[in-house]
Amino acid sequence: MIGILIISHSAQIARGVKELAEQMAKGQVPIAVAGGTQEGDLGTSADLIMRAMEQLRDVTGVLALVDMGSAVMSAEMALELAGVPYVISGAPLVEGALVAAVEASRPGTTLAEVAAAAERALETKGVHSTVNAPVAPAPPPPAAAGVEATLTIRNKVGLHMRPAKEFVQAASRFGSTVRVRNLDRPERPEGNAKSMIDVMKLGVSAGQRILVRAEGDDAQAVVDALTQLVADNFGEA
Repeated sequence: MIGILIISHSAQIARGVKELAEQMAKGQVPIAVAGGTQEGDLGTSADLIMRAMEQLRDVTGVLALVDMGSAVMSAEMALELAGVPYVISGAPLVEGALVAAVEASRPGTTLAEVAAAAERALETKGVHSTVNAPVAPAPPPPAAAGVEATLTIRNKVGLHMRPAKEFVQAASRFGSTVRVRNLDRPERPEGNAKSMIDVMKLGVSAGQRILVRAEGDDAQAVVDALTQLVADNFGEA
């Protein structure tokens, strides 16, 4: 099991990020925090990080996320002493923690896979640093054998973080390859339905349509499962 360590110069920020990540992990991923100094000031403390690591003693690896580069030295000191495999990630703190929590909740996920997902976290926003840059629509994918379904996302806020997690976990239960794209935003790239990053990049809002295409021995089963999940509004009222 991979644990997540959130390190911030602010204790309040660390606790807030943990709260968000825990909502995604649903108790399946151990998450610890170290925020501020022992005196309660802004900063980081290797001692507090060591104390936080006591909550992660049973994990096979730790992904540490920091808010600023100056936290790295404290993190390295504490993690080296802890003696557990670790990665100190350069991912954005909030987005990285949320994506890492989802990835780590998948059975058998490795530390390298969780770290790689966190590094791609900003892709979920679907924005770039350029301003008002024209974006050419993505060409339609080539036709392929398999099972397809066009689904309309009707829950209030669309395919946001929690529904996206449910969607990814449902698709991941099957062996077939599953691709998905947003029919109402053709500029967004088609993605792997088993990837949290790819699904979030679709930018699906309420009322928009997605095309799900599966190929494999259980293609019909996975499309049926995703169709039912969408029809049930991902369990939302």
